Amino acid sequence: MINQYRKNINLLIKKKYREADYHDRYFMRDFYNYRNSFKEEIKKKLFNKNLDKRDTTYFELKNSFEKKNYNQRRIEIYYKKFEVNSKLRKRYNKNLRVLMKEETFFQSYIYLGLLIIRLNRIDIFQKLNIILKIVDKLSVSKKKYKYYNYSLLLKLLLIEEKLIKKILKS
Repeated sequence: MINQYRKNINLLIKKKYREADYHDRYFMRDFYNYRNSFKEEIKKKLFNKNLDKRDTTYFELKNSFEKKNYNQRRIEIYYKKFEVNSKLRKRYNKNLRVLMKEETFFQSYIYLGLLIIRLNRIDIFQKLNIILKIVDKLSVSKKKYKYYNYSLLLKLLLIEEKLIKKILKS
């Protein structure tokens, strides 16, 4: 079941979630089982802080998360870039035009998810959608698990659960 769910998510990511079909009657059960197994696997890994100093996207998102005062407009632009391309690049200029084609450090996506929760102009459905995409992206590549900060990822997963419960309740 878990491998089937992972296979489905890989296909959705490749298609950038176009024509997504969630009508499988076991989808929610598989979803929760997969998330729980993901949490368990992440717990076992040690966090590796092997960073590329040229990854300005990571450092900007990290600094924005650590500061309480951040540029909401800039975070919204990162949100839109991830929503469209399903990835962020290592370097952008001041107008957020791509300078480097390489993908950013995976920890950047966790910071992006945690920052998006704070945005006021994005509704609950958009927040859940982007968090689902971020967690799917992070959970698919097992080789990258050692680069995830467990406490921040767990916080993102808890927010995801709260948003799902809130939407299902209404």
